[in-house]
Amino acid sequence: MEEINEHVAPSEAALSLDQALAAAEKLGYPVLVRTAFALGGLGSGFANNKEELTTLVTQAFAHSSQVLIDKSLKGWKEIEYEVVRDVYDNCITVCNMENVDPLGIHTGESIVVAPSQTLNDKEYNMLRSTAIKVIRHLGVVGECNIQYALSPESEQYYIIEVNARLSRSSALASKATGYPLAYVAAKLALGIPLPVLRNSVTNSTTANFEPSLDYCVVKVPRWDLSKFLRVSTKIGSCMKSVGEVMSIGRCFEEAFQKALRMVDENCVGFDHTLKPPSDEELETPTDKRIFVLAASLKAGYTIERLYELTKIDRWFLHKMKNIIDHLSVLESYKQNESNMPIEVLKKAKQLGFSDRQIALVVHSTELAVRKKRQEWNILPVVKQVDTVAAEWPAQTNYLYLTYNGTEHDLEFDDVHVMVIGSGVYRIGSSVEFDWCAVRCIQELRKMGFKTVMVNYNPETVSTDYDMCDRLYFDEISFEVVMDIYELENPEGVILSMGGQLPNNIAMSLHRQQCVILGTSPEYIDNAENRFKFSRMLDTIGISQPQWKELSDRESVKQFCNNVGYPCVVRPSYVLSGAAMNVAYSDTDLQKFLSSAVALSKEHPVVISKFIQEAKEIDVDAVACDGVVIAIAVSEHVENAGVHSGDATLVTPAQDINQRTMERIKAIVHAIGQELQVTGPFNLQLIAKDDQLKVIECNLRVSRSFPFVSKSLGVDMVALSTQVIMGEEVEPVGLMKGTGVVGVKVPQFSFSRLAGADVVLGVEMTSTGEVACFGENRYEAYLKAMLSTGFKIPKENILLSIGSYKNKSELLSTVQTLESLGYNLYASLGTADFYSEHGIKVKAVDWPFEDTDNDSPFKEKQRSIIDYLEENHFDMVINLSMRNSGGRRLSSFVTKGYRTRRLAIDYSVPLIIDIKCTKMFVEALRRIGGAPPVKTHVDCLTSQKLIRLPGLIDVHVHLREPGDTHKEDFSSGTAAALAGGVTMVCAMPNTKPALVDQNTFTLAMKLAEAGARCDFAVFVGASSDNASALPEFASMTAGLKMYLNDTFSSLKMENVSLWMEHFEKWPKHLPIVAHAEKQTVAAILMVAQLYQRPIHICHVARKEEIQIIKAAKQKGVQVTCEVAPHHLFLCQEDLDRIGHSRGQVRPMLGTREDMEALWENLDTIDCFATDHAPHTVEEKTGERPPPGYPGLETMLPLLLTAVSEGRLTVEDIVKRLYENPRKIFSLPVQQETYIEVDLEHEWTFPSCMQFTKSKWTPFEGMKVKGKVRRVILRGEVAYIDGQVLVPPGYGEDVKKWNSRISVPPLPPQHKEVIKTPERRPVVHSEVIRSRAPSPRRGGGAAAGEGRFHLPPRIHRSSDPGLPQVRAAEEIKERLLNSADEQDVTYFQDGHPLSTQITRLSPQSVPLQSVPHLQTSPLLHPLIGQHILSVKQFSKEQMSHLFNIAHNFRMMVQKERSLDILKGKVMASMFFEVSTRTSSSFTAAMQRLGGSVIHFSESTSSVQKGESLADSVQTMSSYVDVVVLRHPEPGAVEVAARHCRKPVINAGDGVGEHPTQALLDVFTIREELGTVNGMTITMVGDLKHGRTVHSLACLLTQYRVNLRYVTPKNLRMPPGIIHFVASKGIKQEEFDSIEEALPDTDVLYMTRIQKERFASEGEYNSCFGQFILTPHIMTVAKQKMVVMHPLPRVNEISVEVDCDPRAAYFRQAENGMFIRMALLATVLARY
Repeated sequence: MEEINEHVAPSEAALSLDQALAAAEKLGYPVLVRTAFALGGLGSGFANNKEELTTLVTQAFAHSSQVLIDKSLKGWKEIEYEVVRDVYDNCITVCNMENVDPLGIHTGESIVVAPSQTLNDKEYNMLRSTAIKVIRHLGVVGECNIQYALSPESEQYYIIEVNARLSRSSALASKATGYPLAYVAAKLALGIPLPVLRNSVTNSTTANFEPSLDYCVVKVPRWDLSKFLRVSTKIGSCMKSVGEVMSIGRCFEEAFQKALRMVDENCVGFDHTLKPPSDEELETPTDKRIFVLAASLKAGYTIERLYELTKIDRWFLHKMKNIIDHLSVLESYKQNESNMPIEVLKKAKQLGFSDRQIALVVHSTELAVRKKRQEWNILPVVKQVDTVAAEWPAQTNYLYLTYNGTEHDLEFDDVHVMVIGSGVYRIGSSVEFDWCAVRCIQELRKMGFKTVMVNYNPETVSTDYDMCDRLYFDEISFEVVMDIYELENPEGVILSMGGQLPNNIAMSLHRQQCVILGTSPEYIDNAENRFKFSRMLDTIGISQPQWKELSDRESVKQFCNNVGYPCVVRPSYVLSGAAMNVAYSDTDLQKFLSSAVALSKEHPVVISKFIQEAKEIDVDAVACDGVVIAIAVSEHVENAGVHSGDATLVTPAQDINQRTMERIKAIVHAIGQELQVTGPFNLQLIAKDDQLKVIECNLRVSRSFPFVSKSLGVDMVALSTQVIMGEEVEPVGLMKGTGVVGVKVPQFSFSRLAGADVVLGVEMTSTGEVACFGENRYEAYLKAMLSTGFKIPKENILLSIGSYKNKSELLSTVQTLESLGYNLYASLGTADFYSEHGIKVKAVDWPFEDTDNDSPFKEKQRSIIDYLEENHFDMVINLSMRNSGGRRLSSFVTKGYRTRRLAIDYSVPLIIDIKCTKMFVEALRRIGGAPPVKTHVDCLTSQKLIRLPGLIDVHVHLREPGDTHKEDFSSGTAAALAGGVTMVCAMPNTKPALVDQNTFTLAMKLAEAGARCDFAVFVGASSDNASALPEFASMTAGLKMYLNDTFSSLKMENVSLWMEHFEKWPKHLPIVAHAEKQTVAAILMVAQLYQRPIHICHVARKEEIQIIKAAKQKGVQVTCEVAPHHLFLCQEDLDRIGHSRGQVRPMLGTREDMEALWENLDTIDCFATDHAPHTVEEKTGERPPPGYPGLETMLPLLLTAVSEGRLTVEDIVKRLYENPRKIFSLPVQQETYIEVDLEHEWTFPSCMQFTKSKWTPFEGMKVKGKVRRVILRGEVAYIDGQVLVPPGYGEDVKKWNSRISVPPLPPQHKEVIKTPERRPVVHSEVIRSRAPSPRRGGGAAAGEGRFHLPPRIHRSSDPGLPQVRAAEEIKERLLNSADEQDVTYFQDGHPLSTQITRLSPQSVPLQSVPHLQTSPLLHPLIGQHILSVKQFSKEQMSHLFNIAHNFRMMVQKERSLDILKGKVMASMFFEVSTRTSSSFTAAMQRLGGSVIHFSESTSSVQKGESLADSVQTMSSYVDVVVLRHPEPGAVEVAARHCRKPVINAGDGVGEHPTQALLDVFTIREELGTVNGMTITMVGDLKHGRTVHSLACLLTQYRVNLRYVTPKNLRMPPGIIHFVASKGIKQEEFDSIEEALPDTDVLYMTRIQKERFASEGEYNSCFGQFILTPHIMTVAKQKMVVMHPLPRVNEISVEVDCDPRAAYFRQAENGMFIRMALLATVLARY
């Protein structure tokens, strides 16, 4: 830099501590210490004095041999430029970026803005020209980034660093500017000049063009420091962030607020409520400083004061102040958002406020704000990142939404499928989910769908410009996804590929009628809501650890004492175990509760029994409509209690026995069926003492999907995508893998997190993972450990092992270490134990030991800390006393913590888990050192490539000499190479024919000049050349005899001529005959006479193959070949090919002939193309010559037969390599092989690439398999569509014979080919997952039989069923659900071995649903009147609800339910009704029954008929009567006169039992459970029969009731007394607001005008309690609002769009409950 007069920050390199101290003295404190050759500022920090410097430098030397000491420029601006330069010295700057945080904070930890906002024009150009000057001087070709420190007070700058490579910021710069830096850098490295390159994003501009931006990009890092114990939250020069986001907006405020929401979906934007103002946090930055800044601005700090404290440029501070100022404007509309002017809302959106953020400020709800915004037409516009600031037309697919625009940049014409990405990388959700999203997009595109991706993470592949058709670089929140959905109107949205983030918004999107592809969000909620999931597991008899959801500490403590410690404490709805913990005692419990409950106010905690010493099993699966089609099982090495993201995973599982595996399969099938999964899902199970328990289930891809897909060789994401899109998929079953074992090992970042304790627990702490393959798990584990930077210990190992149990369990492991020759050191207790067992261990002590300090030998001993500082130990094994799950929250520093932390700080390999220790030592014992690379295990290819020997085609017509317009040696052998053929044997029927030495020599000359692959040439037999041929016979491939008509002048019909040739032709050389039908028998006879081998060409008929087979059995020396066109085409194809084109000799056979060839494959010795090219004009002319081209199509056709199971790869090698060499005595081609891709699917075009005959009979055929590369004698002869060898490269192999003896056949290809044995073609049953989209045409018949669910038995919630009976019922159920099922043995009511076969369309008649016995609990209701809620027990309700839930799912799946066919219901309503009458009618009709409507106004009631008579009359026509009457008790009286069951549909102000049932059912469906809920009833409680029945029914549960009502409309005393007698707490309130904060269910009712004596009385009560969005802001997020409907004005219409408004869903549930009641009363369920 000095050479070009550029200033570099004063800096010195040091190789020792002394040098570092001297450098610091010279530069002056404070200084920055950096580790050389390290990424992300590893081991760096600021030192203000000598002591701090010594500590930093000592640790830095643990990571590197050199440290850099820099002068501190803290507080200066940090600016970065990305520059590219080509080899011709063209040079441009692509992007310049500015850090919001000043220098002193690592750029990876800082908020970054592009383009820079605070530089003036002079500064910008000064730094730009410096960047270009520097890159030219350094001679960088490609991409380079340069970082500057710029003084905020003057124009002084220093160059901090130059990275002549792509860096972290290159990804950001590429995506911020739409200029693909990596792509361009790769091209520049190849020497291509910049002006020649196109910008591949815009496709219109050249790459020699500096992007200009009309938008602002903000990058914000994501930290997850809360997951670590004792970690310092200060941020500085060492990078601690785990991910970053990038947002795009038209102004800084918009992009900035977007970015803050992207980093954490729970954050609403620039939020001033998260942290209090604090000068200290402003001065020494932490991960939350930005929110302290917001609070400080809100608290009135001035810009100057903030600048002094933070050194953040005043421009940024002003912009942040704009946000806070507008927030204050919004706050002025707190109570009355309806008065807010349109300008205020619009400006809020332009400043980046989200709907939710605005709702919080003005005390409304997100959906109310959304609705208001849409009414006012304040909608986002879609803009593209076009790199040319709209100065030129540009078409890009990088899009973002903004409110600072007036029109969209593009049209929304096409139909896309929308995929939601994984968002920011965080601990627990990282690149694994991005891989899944990308594979999903790739599969969709392969299937022909256009794709829309929504993601905002610049580090991901899913945000690459060429991944999808449209990329929205925007938030993954309900608001934004819904905005994009409404603009794009896609075919549907796939949520299951991006981890938990998209799943969290599934229900909100679903409620807004958004089409979710894959598993229904209702089922996602069933899996995520613990109550629903738990109840489902009970129903299907699957066990789970005991758990309870509790909200007060006493009950939590009581539960833990009941089930016994340890227990897991977790808040509801979390990803990757945030705030989860294991409590071992009451004191632990108190500590954790204070931290977990603080984490989520309105979410109670879930406590579950923690099972120690258990094995954890991960199952990843794919299902289609509930039928599981693929299962991958992985096991954890560590005991259960280590988060699955931190555990070492092994797949295929090695320690699971067959019996357990069968049970795992049964559980997976049962849960998949129950949750009706379509797409991916994941289960976690624990196994202990032969018992399996389910811990959790996620209906999405899991973290381990990429790992199992790569390890087991099945792309489960592609499979899931096919299923989700309704493709037909063949079941894969349990995946056993490809013979290798995969082991996944976590990668931790403790070395970057100063002070963090290194412990494994239920909280995830790893920031990455690696996986390796091995022939066994030990080899794979060792490779994986080495990949994380672990080093194999050389000599000294320190052991520090906590409990006695662990010490004894590790005894044999420690003995192994001793036998391997390691020097063992141990802490005192550990050393004592192992010394007693005869192991030589050196005891070492701690220096930080206060007690026992008086030992006499204390002084002489060196302590553990000394050894660690000197890097004396090569490995530390430290097992803490408490091995699993728990994290100490105390500030007490243990010795174990000190040891672990020192090991990390001094880069000493550390193992902290007992199972991992055992596995690592066993791996050392078996493998010794670092395992070698084994390509067959360690290499993965994008294609399924296999290597075959170069193929030999013994029957090729190359038409030269004479007919070179048809083909010649050059074109024909190019075609051969493209088809994987490296040696051809050319036929003699040329012009002139090759019948003597002259013509043969001519042909050989032409061949040597033109052939690209190796060759041999046949000579033709004619009537007069038998004597002349032997002279040069040894130079030929053999003798060819034409005995039937063909395209040749060489036909010989006279048998005596045949005999002459047989006599004269040399004995050791082959004879080949073109013979058809009877001629075959004749030539075989002659061959037998002369006792000579004969080879029959292109066998095509059944009779021919049969005679050859018979001859072989009799010992005749005959071999034969078949051409592919006779194997794959028959006479039926002639209509497609055309009769003139279809001419060939022998002619195509019948289908019977073709099948005979396949059946007698064992008789066929060779495949040969009989490649006989003619031009299209000749083939379509008057007299078409016979013959097909075939060289380029043969191998793909044969490989397709392999994929269909009709051939194996060995069959191809035998018939195209081994047998041709034997029969024709051909030599080995050295270093010759071909590589074929078995998976590539393609369609034959109208003509193949290289042959001159521009047609093929196979046009339009779909094939699977393609030649990728051909290596001929060490040279790449062909690769991906290009022939690389020139004409004349081919050699005459017959000339080799003289110089090479034929070695035996090489076995080389054998090891590479692994394919299944040939098996008969079985068209296995395929499944469709959903009816094709209406937009794509087609459509499956509704009501297909396979949709029938097996009937359900509800057991565990039912104490009335004895265990044996339950087992019997499950057995019966499984047998019902399987068509050919063998359920082997049962134990504890669990099926042990089932494959829970799916129901196929054939197995269930279309209209039948199996009629199951009604549950014994519901027997009392069969044929009975349903008059009052008091008839129902809690268990009966539970059963009814399960039946209703089942019906609900079946109706949603459009499955037919004709279980009440032939039954009739009377609908008798003496009072008006919409919902009750309609839902009863719909319920009856959906169940296949019919309805008679009775109307008071048109019936005999008008003539004075009594109610009793009307009911009795009707009952003689129907099976069940549904009756509503205005008089209380009337229904009961009528029922006494009725022979058929009567169902009470409401009797005046009395009871309404079916309404109460549907209300309780709705609470259960919405919230998962009724127990523990607070239910607030509002309105007319005096006349409301719905609330009377509901209150009585709720007494069966543990609930609290609250009443909000006008004084004169209070709940009747009778009801209050009844409820109180059941011990239920009741409270009265004067207003909704007062009762709302703790309410779980808000039950609104209307003031019933018809029940009042006068209008005046009614008006005095009307309108007192009205629910508005404003009131809803104080309610819980998970509360539900119910209303029996109709409503008048008690719920404002604005509330309807709130997801908590459940009243219309409640009305829908009415139908399902009534279906369940009708089915039960009529004894059909």
